[in-house]
Amino acid sequence: MTSTPLVSVYLPTRDRAVQLERAVRSVLRQDYPSLELLVVDDASIDETPRLLARLAREDSRVRILGQSSPAGASAARNLALRAARGDFATGLDDDDVMLPGRVTSLVRAHRSQCAFVCSARYVVDLREAWFKLEFAEPSLLDLDRILFGNVVGNQVLVETERVRAVGMYDESLPGWQDYDLWTRLAMRYGPGLRVSDPSYVVVANSSATTISNSPGAIIGARRYLERYGHLMSDEHRRSHGLLRAAVEKRGLSLHEVGELWSPAARRAMLRYIARSNVPGGARWRAAFRRMRGPLDRLPAPVAEALGE
Repeated sequence: MTSTPLVSVYLPTRDRAVQLERAVRSVLRQDYPSLELLVVDDASIDETPRLLARLAREDSRVRILGQSSPAGASAARNLALRAARGDFATGLDDDDVMLPGRVTSLVRAHRSQCAFVCSARYVVDLREAWFKLEFAEPSLLDLDRILFGNVVGNQVLVETERVRAVGMYDESLPGWQDYDLWTRLAMRYGPGLRVSDPSYVVVANSSATTISNSPGAIIGARRYLERYGHLMSDEHRRSHGLLRAAVEKRGLSLHEVGELWSPAARRAMLRYIARSNVPGGARWRAAFRRMRGPLDRLPAPVAEALGE
């Protein structure tokens, strides 16, 4: 591996031309000197093909791949991973953005004894007008921690051959594909490493339709438990009970609260009860988030990357 290894960034998209250019630009503005961007068009019928053709003409680092018919996010990511030329691979969703130093930060943090590297991230809700910082503490994420829930996030930097060796994204899963992949990587190659540099921005509550099948999260949660339940303790299982309630978007009965309560998940449990069981809880939570993280306090690099 060279001192400046090539990094392949994969970006699946479908009918998201308005958001897509912002995402692409965030990759092309990276300060890392050796990268390629593989954009997979999942059979878009809007302006996406013309936009991508123009972006590829403007920058030779952009490679365009396409599906003849919609196949979903996992298939699109796997198509890019199979075509990737990089020593490392990392992803981006088409409505999110990378901050300029992200790839450099992750490559510098990489250690061969760790399965992957991930980072803190900003979550920005432009519609509800709030932002927050998530996963801010640097940490080793071993299998025990990962089994409690997706403490990794939605993107990692990983050696390309490793992600291929574990089978890449499971295209049979209608949801939780990223969480499933991080689990398999940790099982094969050891803990992941999280750095505190918040170099990724998740744009929440976008009004446009994503290529991920959100209703499939319920099925994904069930299949995850079927696949990895034999590795879980009672504490893990209680945590997943709360996660299943969250993806089903329902309140908890008193009986369920008793069954799922655990010291490890008490804060998450109380937050979920306040949001889902208390009348108007979701509105109060959104108001609290606006008070705690109003958009006018958004860090300048994040605002610039989002065009705000």
